[in-house]
Amino acid sequence: MKKLVILLSLFISTTLFAQKFTLEGIVKDESAHVLEGATVYLQSIKDSIPIAYGITNKNGEFYLQVNTENEPKAIFNIAYMGYKPYKQDIDVPTGKQLNMGSITLDDQAEELNVVSIIAKAPPILIKRDTIEYNADSFKTMPNDKVEDLLKKLPGVEIDLDGIITVNGVEVEAINVDGMRFFGEKNGAIALKNIPSNAISKVQVTDFKTDMQKFTGEESDSGTKEINLKIKKGQNKAYFGDVNLGYGTDEKYQANANLFQLIDGKQLGVIMGTNNINMSRGFNSLPDADSSNGYIESDFLGANFSKGKWNETRVNADYKYSNQSNDRAQKSYTENFLPDLNYITNSESRGFNDSDRHDVGSDLKFLIEPKNKTSRNNVQLSNKTNFNTSNTDSFSTSTKKSEYANGDLVSTYFSKNESNTRNYNFGNTFEVTSRIGDKRDYFNIGITTDFDSQDGQGSNYSKNDLESSNTSVVQDQISNSNNSGAKINLNARWNKELFTNFRLTPRYTATVNSQKDEKSIYDYNENTEKYDDFNDQISVNSRYVNTTIRPSLGVRYDYKEFRFELEGSYTSAFRNYEDNIIEARNFKNEFDYVTYSGSVRYRDEKGYKNVRLDYDQNVNLPSISQLQPIADVSNITSIRTGNPFLKPAVSHEVGLRYQNNIAYNNINVTANAKAEFVQDKIINSTITDSDLIRYTTYENINGDYSISGNTAISKSYFSKKTNFNINLRLKGDYDNIRSIQNTLKFTTKTYTLKPSLSFSYSYDKKIDISTSYSYALTNTKYDTNTYNDNEYFVQNLRLESSVFFLKDAFFTNKVSYRYNSRVGDDFDGAAVFWNAGLGVQLWDNKATLTAVGYDILGKNNGYSRSISETSIQDVENKILEQYFMLTFVYKFGRFAGQKMNLSGGNSRRGSGRR
Repeated sequence: MKKLVILLSLFISTTLFAQKFTLEGIVKDESAHVLEGATVYLQSIKDSIPIAYGITNKNGEFYLQVNTENEPKAIFNIAYMGYKPYKQDIDVPTGKQLNMGSITLDDQAEELNVVSIIAKAPPILIKRDTIEYNADSFKTMPNDKVEDLLKKLPGVEIDLDGIITVNGVEVEAINVDGMRFFGEKNGAIALKNIPSNAISKVQVTDFKTDMQKFTGEESDSGTKEINLKIKKGQNKAYFGDVNLGYGTDEKYQANANLFQLIDGKQLGVIMGTNNINMSRGFNSLPDADSSNGYIESDFLGANFSKGKWNETRVNADYKYSNQSNDRAQKSYTENFLPDLNYITNSESRGFNDSDRHDVGSDLKFLIEPKNKTSRNNVQLSNKTNFNTSNTDSFSTSTKKSEYANGDLVSTYFSKNESNTRNYNFGNTFEVTSRIGDKRDYFNIGITTDFDSQDGQGSNYSKNDLESSNTSVVQDQISNSNNSGAKINLNARWNKELFTNFRLTPRYTATVNSQKDEKSIYDYNENTEKYDDFNDQISVNSRYVNTTIRPSLGVRYDYKEFRFELEGSYTSAFRNYEDNIIEARNFKNEFDYVTYSGSVRYRDEKGYKNVRLDYDQNVNLPSISQLQPIADVSNITSIRTGNPFLKPAVSHEVGLRYQNNIAYNNINVTANAKAEFVQDKIINSTITDSDLIRYTTYENINGDYSISGNTAISKSYFSKKTNFNINLRLKGDYDNIRSIQNTLKFTTKTYTLKPSLSFSYSYDKKIDISTSYSYALTNTKYDTNTYNDNEYFVQNLRLESSVFFLKDAFFTNKVSYRYNSRVGDDFDGAAVFWNAGLGVQLWDNKATLTAVGYDILGKNNGYSRSISETSIQDVENKILEQYFMLTFVYKFGRFAGQKMNLSGGNSRRGSGRR
């Protein structure tokens, strides 16, 4: 504690006596035109570490808040694409302001697409639609992975569900050196396994499909994509780590990673095992998140990549995973139905063991034109994926139901056991040809997908009914064999008819066939064997679905505006034949026209982006929703299809707003969406006095929903201090039409969720990040049958690291959750505290950490869910308190030099992960 007091005193005194001033000026080119979007930054004279940075506004002006600590001089830099870097030593002023006046940048015409930076690169560089973070400018710790690095970047946020946003815009894909890592679009393996100090740059761009990247088309996704550039020197490097942990109650985890880069080739190998609910990666200090059940898992993977997106390239990967999951659950449910209210108490437990193999490849071959100045090149692309899995599962469940007055209705017991094997093979072959100099192109592709599943299982269930003093028993075994094939042809032509006006005709044809065989045998008490074939729920069927969809789109660009319209005609024919029950058979054909359109505004630099979209979609009823045969596979819930269902038609209007006010390091985003549904397909359920549910399907009108969110982020950066703050507000309103026991009613629900997060780090001694969210839900009904309700959920998270002595550290991860509507039998508050005390060894090559998981023992698996007909409180089995000692050893070399094991600018480390 004394050390901490001294540390805080030093921080306060340093802040009070630091040399602070504002730096301002104007950046122009040789023709005296102002330059918007130039990166202006200061570096330390001593070690070239960035001290402050800023971006010029539309008038070419910059305004930086500078803290040079005690240094009397600094290096002043300006970087801008297509211009020579500007560099000048400046004296720190005695006053509070320094005006640099008008600064002129010289052209660098021979390098239009790059920025040459003398000494260290700027912390952030903006190139139209790309934000490029220099990773070494942001302080990370030796054991940090890429996920930790992203949390420290200005404008980047990772929420409780792991969703990454940059300046409020969701990230759709993560690449490593322009390639998928282990074939994953979301980059989960890269985030949790690649060391942060192996990254040179984090590049954020608008998400583009592979075809858009090849053809040069602008993105229309409204989402972002992150590219992680690995540090390279002479195109040769290797790095990795070995991680071990063992603790109380025989808890363990082990992990090893090896990555090698040679002449543009990437090779990655990962492997691990644990029994602390980790699916991938290693955490010396796990996040303060509860996970259901006890999970043991093993994994192994290898990835090979060569070439970038604009080259002939190959990417191949293999992944293996084995997982055992032991789970248990208790629940208390209040059910509200017209003239029928009842309470259900249930308990269930089960386990499943599974193993899975995935093999994937992505090959792209470029055919260059003979004329080197021509754009008429062709790309051949082939993606293949094969996976196989085997799963054994077992579960039991008991349920007791009572009327609101306490009278017993029924008791229910079930036991299920199954073994399932799955196989899947998918392949996509595409040819894309760029035509001429106007970004015209033609694309044609064919996708084939084949899958097969077979399994055996047994099911026993017994429902004791109090009213009739009878029991309904179901005792069965089953054998199943299913296979399917899907072939899709897609062709698209993009042609500029005249300046800024494009025509985009498309044609899509899909044939989907499915063969299902499921034989179910009831137990025969006379023969004492399972030899009584149950034709009512057995299946021997073949299903074919053919869809043809031609469409025509037009696009017109006018200055910063883009206008798009598309119309499509869809013809879908479906044929279902069953060899057991003829009444299941059906043939139907749906023909319909859909429309979509958008208007987009984007300023010249790409800082401001506003888009208005309209989409019309048609959702066809499924096979089970159409078949007029009762499905009695569950003796407490009988389902019957409706052959007269209409397709549901939805109309969706969306607005997206993005504004990067780079001059002030502020980003603002907003999104709004409204959806209206005609002929929505819903479940119509009747529950009888024995609580047996009989469900069919109907069309209903009146459903709509409105949602929106807005976010603002602000960052501050200096040599010793990083500070990021993000404020967000979300809101949803749903008007839902339902039918229960023939009563039609409307549920109106609104949710309001403000949230605030910020991160702060100071001089490699203090590192703090925290977030708070409050979600208020209000539900009202237009009938007195149900009671209106309102509740709130609040979440608070805190992560902190304090460094003391020479190489010692103390880290914390704390979360607090409170649900105001959890019932009396459950605790609505949950506190989760993980902590680690560690030390760096061997010149920061290794870390030894003592970890406590759920130190207070206050974590619980309680949750509440509310629907229009029920309130349910659930208690899940969770991973309980343990203590563990972890050891991490890091290694690596870049261009013959040892990698920077300190991580960014830090000389001290943390055991965080």
